[in-house]
Amino acid sequence: MAVNLLELTKGYITKEVGLSISILTEESASDVQTALLGALPGLIGGTMNTASTSGGVYELIGLMNLNNENYVLNNLPEILGDPIKSKDFIANGLSMLPMLLDLDLKTVIESIAASSKLKANSVSKILSISAPIVLSVIGKQVKEKSIEPVKLTTLLVGQKEYIIKYLPKDLSTIWDFKGLEDLNKSLQKNPLSEHQLENKPVSGTTKIVYLILALLLVGAAVWGYKKLNKEEETIVVEDFPVDSSGVKGKPSGVAERNPGQLVTKQLPKDIVLEIPENGTEAKLIKFIQDSSVVVDKNYWIDFDRITFEPNLAELDDDSEAQIENIAKIMRAYPMVNIKIGGYTDNTGDATTNLMLSKSRADAVKKGIAKNDIKITRIQSEGYGIEHPIATNDTEEGRTQNRRIAINVTRK
Repeated sequence: MAVNLLELTKGYITKEVGLSISILTEESASDVQTALLGALPGLIGGTMNTASTSGGVYELIGLMNLNNENYVLNNLPEILGDPIKSKDFIANGLSMLPMLLDLDLKTVIESIAASSKLKANSVSKILSISAPIVLSVIGKQVKEKSIEPVKLTTLLVGQKEYIIKYLPKDLSTIWDFKGLEDLNKSLQKNPLSEHQLENKPVSGTTKIVYLILALLLVGAAVWGYKKLNKEEETIVVEDFPVDSSGVKGKPSGVAERNPGQLVTKQLPKDIVLEIPENGTEAKLIKFIQDSSVVVDKNYWIDFDRITFEPNLAELDDDSEAQIENIAKIMRAYPMVNIKIGGYTDNTGDATTNLMLSKSRADAVKKGIAKNDIKITRIQSEGYGIEHPIATNDTEEGRTQNRRIAINVTRK
């Protein structure tokens, strides 16, 4: 008999759990239920995609081995009903949402928000709550039925018929399930052997656009691992301070300073920039052009006009101009390679901060690469709370420490 993971997952969303989610999101219970009907199948769809690749299914199993699914599934009302435990649970899930590869997370959140009439922040919180639940349901099946990797692939890619009708209409068109449906039919006729799974190529038709769970699972796994080893320990993750514009922590302390008047810079290859005279671009150009200055891994230039969507690593529209300018500089100097670094203040859990800083650095890297710059010329790394440039004892200092910076690795 086929296993319906969506129905199994919904079985853990009791009235008590739904009420807790309603309270945590400050949304009506009916709207929360509608949002869950979009979030849960979407997350299951993400595992389908992961399991269809040669190494993805092993990654999933590794994450499940870390996750304490019994703790999650047996204690959901207690977890979500407790202010401290729920904050820990949500923060670990929320920190994973920005860590996407190829899917526009903003589109996913807005789609579910539109279909459920919820605020985007509420949808983000619901996704964060749902991810470890979905992972735990799958992990429970794997362990109770001793499902091997090959069988797990078959189980997951066969979930389309159960989830497709619940997806918001626009998301069901964004996510191309056709390739996975074909793969499922093929598996039913000719099941893969362990050897074939390890060597199975990843075709373009079987690659759904990457969804939230692939990296959400990491957060759920880390969270479960901590609970498994320290059952009584509560990890308190404080919220990032929100500035007046609603952006969750300014990414660069330099953004508070005046970068100066606009000046015109003529670069090689007939590239002309209009940039602030004391801004990031001007400092970067000066460093590149100065032949007496050598590349230094410890010399970083803070971005001054890079900001993100609230609670996410989604670059906002105001960041586009600076992203494009960096790409133009790299086109003018084709020998130049760079590294993007992400940093946070010391508020909250260090591991969560590290992952958020990494995802934001990755977002800047991808933004530059989209402007016809080879991705191999750009590195990115998250440093979390390391390398503060100001004290974390004041809000001003913490604002400066939440930043994105650039380092020239070759010129």
